[in-house]
Amino acid sequence: MAGKRIPTGSDRNADHSSAPKVSNSKLGLGLGAVEGADRCDIRIDTDLQGIRLPALVGLKKGDFLEIGIEFRDRHPVAVAIRSDGMIVGSFNAFEKYATFLECLQAGVRYNVEVTETGSGHCHVIGGRTP
Repeated sequence: MAGKRIPTGSDRNADHSSAPKVSNSKLGLGLGAVEGADRCDIRIDTDLQGIRLPALVGLKKGDFLEIGIEFRDRHPVAVAIRSDGMIVGSFNAFEKYATFLECLQAGVRYNVEVTETGSGHCHVIGGRTP
Protein backbone atom coordinates (compact mmCIF):
# COMPACT_ATOMS: atom_id res chain seq x y z
CA MET A 1 0.00 0.00 0.00
CA ALA A 2 2.56 2.46 -1.12
CA GLY A 3 1.61 6.10 -0.83
CA LYS A 4 -1.07 5.55 1.84
CA ARG A 5 -0.44 6.96 5.26
CA ILE A 6 -1.63 5.05 8.33
CA PRO A 7 -3.59 7.39 10.60
CA THR A 8 -2.03 8.20 13.93
CA GLY A 9 -4.03 8.28 17.19
CA SER A 10 -4.76 11.99 16.87
CA ASP A 11 -5.86 11.60 13.24
CA ARG A 12 -8.29 8.80 14.10
CA ASN A 13 -10.16 10.96 16.58
CA ALA A 14 -10.16 14.11 14.50
CA ASP A 15 -13.49 15.46 13.40
CA HIS A 16 -13.23 16.22 9.71
CA SER A 17 -16.75 17.57 9.39
CA SER A 18 -17.51 21.23 8.88
CA ALA A 19 -19.77 21.34 11.97
CA PRO A 20 -18.88 24.05 14.47
CA LYS A 21 -16.99 22.91 17.52
CA VAL A 22 -18.57 23.39 20.96
CA SER A 23 -16.23 24.17 23.79
CA ASN A 24 -16.63 22.44 27.14
CA SER A 25 -17.66 25.75 28.71
CA LYS A 26 -20.80 25.76 26.56
CA LEU A 27 -21.88 22.20 27.30
CA GLY A 28 -25.09 21.98 29.28
CA LEU A 29 -26.46 25.26 27.96
CA GLY A 30 -28.73 23.50 25.49
CA LEU A 31 -28.83 23.65 21.73
CA GLY A 32 -28.49 27.08 20.28
CA ALA A 33 -27.38 28.53 23.60
CA VAL A 34 -25.08 31.49 23.70
CA GLU A 35 -22.29 31.58 26.22
CA GLY A 36 -23.30 33.76 29.16
CA ALA A 37 -27.01 33.66 28.22
CA ASP A 38 -29.59 32.46 30.73
CA ARG A 39 -31.75 29.92 28.94
CA CYS A 40 -34.47 30.33 31.59
CA ASP A 41 -34.84 34.06 30.87
CA ILE A 42 -37.91 33.50 28.70
CA ARG A 43 -40.39 36.19 27.64
CA ILE A 44 -44.03 35.09 27.67
CA ASP A 45 -46.62 36.75 25.42
CA THR A 46 -49.53 34.42 24.74
CA ASP A 47 -53.20 33.57 25.11
CA LEU A 48 -54.00 31.10 27.87
CA GLN A 49 -55.64 27.87 26.74
CA GLY A 50 -58.24 25.73 28.49
CA ILE A 51 -59.68 28.72 30.32
CA ARG A 52 -61.53 27.81 33.51
CA LEU A 53 -64.48 30.16 33.45
CA PRO A 54 -65.03 30.38 37.23
CA ALA A 55 -61.41 31.60 37.62
CA LEU A 56 -61.88 34.16 34.85
CA VAL A 57 -64.70 35.88 36.78
CA GLY A 58 -63.33 38.99 38.47
CA LEU A 59 -59.99 38.83 36.65
CA LYS A 60 -59.08 42.15 35.05
CA LYS A 61 -56.36 43.81 33.03
CA GLY A 62 -53.31 44.46 35.21
CA ASP A 63 -53.81 41.47 37.53
CA PHE A 64 -50.75 39.30 38.06
CA LEU A 65 -50.77 35.52 37.89
CA GLU A 66 -48.13 33.08 39.10
CA ILE A 67 -47.12 30.19 36.91
CA GLY A 68 -47.10 26.67 38.26
CA ILE A 69 -47.16 23.10 37.04
CA GLU A 70 -50.13 20.78 36.87
CA PHE A 71 -49.79 17.16 35.77
CA ARG A 72 -52.20 15.80 33.17
CA ASP A 73 -51.84 12.11 32.36
CA ARG A 74 -48.43 12.27 34.10
CA HIS A 75 -47.25 15.05 31.75
CA PRO A 76 -46.32 18.49 33.13
CA VAL A 77 -48.36 21.45 31.91
CA ALA A 78 -47.63 25.07 32.82
CA VAL A 79 -50.66 26.84 34.31
CA ALA A 80 -51.51 30.42 35.30
CA ILE A 81 -52.71 30.69 38.90
CA ARG A 82 -54.60 33.51 40.62
CA SER A 83 -53.50 34.76 44.05
CA ASP A 84 -56.33 32.72 45.62
CA GLY A 85 -54.96 29.50 44.07
CA MET A 86 -57.51 29.09 41.26
CA ILE A 87 -56.06 27.98 37.93
CA VAL A 88 -57.09 30.35 35.15
CA GLY A 89 -55.74 28.40 32.19
CA SER A 90 -52.70 26.70 30.72
CA PHE A 91 -49.83 27.59 28.42
CA ASN A 92 -49.49 25.74 25.14
CA ALA A 93 -46.67 25.60 22.64
CA PHE A 94 -45.12 29.03 22.49
CA GLU A 95 -41.49 29.58 21.49
CA LYS A 96 -39.13 27.86 23.98
CA TYR A 97 -42.04 26.11 25.75
CA ALA A 98 -40.04 22.92 26.37
CA THR A 99 -37.21 24.90 27.97
CA PHE A 100 -39.79 26.90 29.93
CA LEU A 101 -41.21 23.66 31.40
CA GLU A 102 -37.72 22.42 32.27
CA CYS A 103 -36.95 25.68 34.06
CA LEU A 104 -40.25 25.58 35.96
CA GLN A 105 -39.55 22.04 37.11
CA ALA A 106 -36.06 23.14 38.21
CA GLY A 107 -37.62 25.78 40.48
CA VAL A 108 -37.38 28.93 38.36
CA ARG A 109 -40.32 31.21 39.10
CA TYR A 110 -42.33 33.13 36.52
CA ASN A 111 -45.33 35.43 36.61
CA VAL A 112 -47.48 37.11 34.02
CA GLU A 113 -49.71 40.15 33.85
CA VAL A 114 -53.18 39.98 32.36
CA THR A 115 -53.29 42.32 29.36
CA GLU A 116 -56.69 41.39 27.97
CA THR A 117 -59.72 39.40 29.08
CA GLY A 118 -62.98 38.54 27.40
CA SER A 119 -65.57 35.82 27.28
CA GLY A 120 -63.42 32.71 27.63
CA HIS A 121 -60.28 34.61 26.64
CA CYS A 122 -57.20 35.76 28.60
CA HIS A 123 -53.97 37.17 27.16
CA VAL A 124 -50.87 37.45 29.36
CA ILE A 125 -47.37 38.89 29.16
CA GLY A 126 -44.53 38.28 31.56
CA GLY A 127 -41.40 36.38 32.36
CA ARG A 128 -39.02 35.27 35.03
CA THR A 129 -39.56 36.57 38.55
CA PRO A 130 -36.43 38.28 39.88
